Amino acid sequence: MHSYGKYKVPIWLSNWIFKDKKGKIYTIELQVVKGYNKGSIFTNQKIVNKVVKKIIGSRKKHTLVPVNLTLVSQHGYGTED
Repeated sequence: MHSYGKYKVPIWLSNWIFKDKKGKIYTIELQVVKGYNKGSIFTNQKIVNKVVKKIIGSRKKHTLVPVNLTLVSQHGYGTED
């Protein structure tokens, strides 16, 4: 296997929309995420949790549900996490 073979996961700039249990909408733009496509990123709980942490920080636990994800542009490839 070539050394460049492990760098196969696309890196994306993405925009997210989340909703909390009260219906409040949270938007975060231009977040860097790694994944093969919109579906695999949207359903990956590890990625979603990282983005949620950027929105609410280390405050008490909020339940934010991803409502929409837009992949803005691809910026190279990275390794699988």
